[in-house]
Amino acid sequence: MGSGQSGPTIGDAAAIHWNPAALADIDRPELFGGAGVVAGRVGYRRERRGTYQTPDALRLRGPMAEGEIAPEKRGWAEEVVATPLAPTGDLFFAMPIARRRLVLGLGAYVPYAAALDFPNNGAQAWQLRQAFIVANFVTASAAVRVLPNLSFGAGVSYVGGLASLSKKQDFAELPEFQRAFSDPPIGQPNEFGPDAPSHVRELDVLSRPISITNALSHGFSFNAGLLYEPTERVRLALAYQHGAKMRYRGRFALDMNDPFFTQDLAAQGLRYPELVEGDAELAFRLPRRLTAGAAYQATDSFRVDGFVQYITYSDVDAFVVTTRSPALAQPKLGIGPSVRAVLPRRWNDTVWVEANARLALSRRFTMSATVGYQSPASPDETIDVGSPDGHRLIGGLGAVVRATRWLDLHADARAQGILPRTVTTSRSDVGNGRYTMAIGYLGGHAKARF
Repeated sequence: MGSGQSGPTIGDAAAIHWNPAALADIDRPELFGGAGVVAGRVGYRRERRGTYQTPDALRLRGPMAEGEIAPEKRGWAEEVVATPLAPTGDLFFAMPIARRRLVLGLGAYVPYAAALDFPNNGAQAWQLRQAFIVANFVTASAAVRVLPNLSFGAGVSYVGGLASLSKKQDFAELPEFQRAFSDPPIGQPNEFGPDAPSHVRELDVLSRPISITNALSHGFSFNAGLLYEPTERVRLALAYQHGAKMRYRGRFALDMNDPFFTQDLAAQGLRYPELVEGDAELAFRLPRRLTAGAAYQATDSFRVDGFVQYITYSDVDAFVVTTRSPALAQPKLGIGPSVRAVLPRRWNDTVWVEANARLALSRRFTMSATVGYQSPASPDETIDVGSPDGHRLIGGLGAVVRATRWLDLHADARAQGILPRTVTTSRSDVGNGRYTMAIGYLGGHAKARF
């Protein structure tokens, strides 16, 4: 958020996001905004470590004969790759009301976004085919300088979201279908359910394409911060960003166009239309963030800023998808008009450490360099291509040109990537394999002071 020069100890308008207390440094109205492009490469090569039956079979429980085992569903699959490319931008405005006493701010920015598009029929399709999930913030802030060297700030945010996604829904993992097939009138014992073994998964008949589109979310959050200057050359910051509960509500479409669902078991009460449509909801929580920052002005031309951020990704226990439609109901089998699919995440809390050094080469030109590290949130148990993650290394370069007395121009290049990660203990074999990810950002900002 902001430029490569922004952070929890920096007194620019992007402090609305980083640390609202730092707004108190602004002594003239400031408009700070920019745009850029994010590009990346996410790779996944699945390793099936379980045993799978042939996809065109329909054995509901084991054991299986040797001829029923699918030899092509063993070992390493062909790698699938997503190459996300997306624009990004932010805009901040700060207005001093009482000189160096009270500053008000307003900002619009996107701290959370995911854009992935994988092959429709790749080995990852039961996890994800396509996803676009965004949470954008519009924040109103205020900062007060309570002492000459101490400032306090806080902000209230509207959090809006937009989401779409598609995947193959494996009905073998739904408890509703475990009961529907085992109970009368069908009466077929099965091993379905959230912990279904691999030998009843990924069958052609039970793998139904589903998509969620035009899902919108509305919520609120807040942040607060302190900025303390024990000396003229040292600055200390502490900031807290609260989380938010996201409920993306939109429409879903479920392809049930297979005779098994449309006619074969109609006498037993199982009969769906070829296409089921209705309302859908995707729910999860955004995490909380606690940031401690420090800055040291070593000389008139050289400065170092850094921060440590603790992020409560353990708040994200699961992604919950709820679909509702009269066409989903199968009364004779005890299936109602609402079906709930829970995708466990059980993420870990993470640490983000970053340092930025900047050198003023002249009164008009400044260069900066950034290095950082983020620990992984996704455990081996629940990792998949919907949450590719690992030990993340960060680097960046930036430049600032003072074009006029009232206008600064910023340019930034930033990159991050995970160390290649191989997983062998994923829950139900769905995420075993090798993950790679690299993301780059290139953009510019303008800061105008009036």
